[in-house]
Amino acid sequence: MIHTGKQTILALHHLNRAVKHRIESSEIKQDIDHLTGTYGWVMVYLSEHEGEDVYQRVLEKEFGICRSGVSKIVADLEKKQLIERSKVACDDRLKKIVLTERGKALTQRIREDQERLETALTRGFSQEELNTVQQFLNRMQNNITTEN
Repeated sequence: MIHTGKQTILALHHLNRAVKHRIESSEIKQDIDHLTGTYGWVMVYLSEHEGEDVYQRVLEKEFGICRSGVSKIVADLEKKQLIERSKVACDDRLKKIVLTERGKALTQRIREDQERLETALTRGFSQEELNTVQQFLNRMQNNITTEN
């Protein structure tokens, strides 16, 4: 059979939908209304970079999200009292983003949920197979981002 690429796209689509469904039905998602997967990834990123100055533009670059998208995420997380924005001494225009104590507590639960999902996704794969899958996914990402 000649591979047209449609099988890969369809397989990625199905996997993406399954992952989204799992995230949307997670216990942590049910506890906080409208806490989507991206919100959780942002909170985990902030936790992993605690003590560093993280600004909205850093999140834009890290997650490949447009400025307005990151603004909405930050506003929503701030409204839910999971993060706060604080001024930076060197520039009054900049506001770094940090987790609140409530945000830190929820981030731990988000991490645990992500670990359960990762375990479910990778069950039965050897480390070598996982490395190969990651290389393929990275190559696909590079292919599509350097296409233009």
